[in-house]
Amino acid sequence: MPCTDPRDVTCLGDAFDLTTTSIIQWELELIWMAEQLGLLALSTHANRAANDDSIPRMALWRIVRDGIPRSKDIGGNAHRQIGINFEGKRRGGGWIRAKVTWQHEYIVATCHAL
Repeated sequence: MPCTDPRDVTCLGDAFDLTTTSIIQWELELIWMAEQLGLLALSTHANRAANDDSIPRMALWRIVRDGIPRSKDIGGNAHRQIGINFEGKRRGGGWIRAKVTWQHEYIVATCHAL
């Protein structure tokens, strides 16, 4: 049974169903709860990428909270980190993509303007 509170997640297998690339509702619920509780962190890489694309931090949180969960990576590809990719419209035009994963806590691992 999956965790029901993001504070109880201790490994990737608790955060994501690693047997399928389908996005499961409980995975989203844990991410959204982590964001609500202020437990969603920004990785150094995502921070640099946000600065490079002039993406405000609040926009990242909004994309995770209100954006569209587009896809899930579960491994097998050395170039893709495990996690869920969210997309949302950028104020002023364009789109933003942000990937949420888990590494000792939920983090936005990367982001970029589309």
